[in-house]
Amino acid sequence: MHSIAARIERYDHHTEGFPTLPDGMERDGFIRLFENVAPTMFNLTDAEVSTFVRMAEDPRPSDWKSPDREPCCYRRQGEIAARRSKSRYSIARHEKRLAAVGLIDKRTMAHGGRSGFDGCGVFFSCAIALVPAMLAHQHQQDALNKERNLLCNTRSIHKGHLKAAINDLADLGADTSQIEAEYEAWPDARQLRRIDMDDLRQHVAEADLLTQQTINLLNETQDMQHGCSTSATPYIQDTTQDFKPVCNASVNKRSAGKPAHSGYDGSEPNGPEHCREKDDERSRETSKGEIRLKLSGPILYGLASPDMQLYIDARTSGRPPTEHDVSAAAVQMLPELGINQTAWRDACEVMGHNDALLALIITDANRFTPEIRVQNPGGYLRGMTSAARNGTLNLVGSLKALAERKDQQSR
Repeated sequence: MHSIAARIERYDHHTEGFPTLPDGMERDGFIRLFENVAPTMFNLTDAEVSTFVRMAEDPRPSDWKSPDREPCCYRRQGEIAARRSKSRYSIARHEKRLAAVGLIDKRTMAHGGRSGFDGCGVFFSCAIALVPAMLAHQHQQDALNKERNLLCNTRSIHKGHLKAAINDLADLGADTSQIEAEYEAWPDARQLRRIDMDDLRQHVAEADLLTQQTINLLNETQDMQHGCSTSATPYIQDTTQDFKPVCNASVNKRSAGKPAHSGYDGSEPNGPEHCREKDDERSRETSKGEIRLKLSGPILYGLASPDMQLYIDARTSGRPPTEHDVSAAAVQMLPELGINQTAWRDACEVMGHNDALLALIITDANRFTPEIRVQNPGGYLRGMTSAARNGTLNLVGSLKALAERKDQQSR
């Protein structure tokens, strides 16, 4: 343990004085930063974090910004213990841990006393000096959280498509016991939030592979039994074909009771609750029942934006894309589009994964439409979600308009 004189000397050689918080950061901002990074950066418990925060709240806010003053908590351990409703011995353990990880500097009198008059207490200059490292750590954690959200969203796509393929195979009389056993072994959504990142990446890759294999098995089984592939007979043969056949697709019974989709005129929403997707008279036709839009992978690929097509191409390596390929690629684009986890989750909850995917494709494609030119994809998707919740979103009309624009561009 260094002596008090040695500790003071350590700062005396800094001609600029004591460390200070960066420009734009105040004491309360530093505390929030510390609370965010403390568990992962310093492996501190909640109790240790709370003790640090209580002590850090004692120095004046200006002490954290002045190079000629060092923020210090002069309270005795008994006072801190009373404020924390903890024993003095617990506070002593917390202080020892905080000093060990380099967050505080304890300078006490011979008998352990603390006094502002004698310059003895718990000092925070070393914590201030760690702010750049804390900011870097938070940036790294934010990136990992974004990747985790993306992986969880991608696994959700795999899970939905795999379950649907298993059900279709079972309807055809195929033995799906082995596939179902692997599917049932998958961790649930809550577990995905807790498992190690490397394990999560491996699991999502394995889930993707199993889903693709099962879809291929389904196509082969259908070819054998019916002599045709579902992807060869889509409801829409190309992006120039009229979209009315889509309306003859079977009703999605699982989503019965949710608002019908109608009335999207292609203009950009001007807010989450006031988007202009309400003027199509076709809402009267589609409001009679929930419509499940069924489009093949090649058709979805033709509707996608150039950017999304690059993501799809990276997955398919030249083979014809499946609906699963398009879904996975679209979700991979969420961060690039600036669509956060909440906006995508809301879209899926209101519209279901299938229609949310179509809404995402429309949102992304309209970034390249001169007369619309979506500037805020997140707000645009929220607008579509709001319209779907109110029963005024018509994906059929939106897809038809998108297909017509694509056809005009290709001429």
